Amino acid sequence: MTTQVLLFGLCLLLTSGAQGTPGSSRKPVCAEMAEILACPMNFAPVCGSDGNTYANECLLCVERLRTKSDLLITRDGSC
Repeated sequence: MTTQVLLFGLCLLLTSGAQGTPGSSRKPVCAEMAEILACPMNFAPVCGSDGNTYANECLLCVERLRTKSDLLITRDGSC
């Protein structure tokens, strides 16, 4: 029983870190977007440092390039 509780706690701990820690941001990978501003239609939302939710990282990159801003990903998922 104790082992099951410990394993469950470990699983919760590991999955809770998947969303990122509050206050941490990461730079999107936009290298492939430098030439062409076309994105796939996949839905994998990310929260931008501007407070907007983008359908995927590519669309955040397009906005970053369009506005010439230092737009970052604050977390995976909706804002």
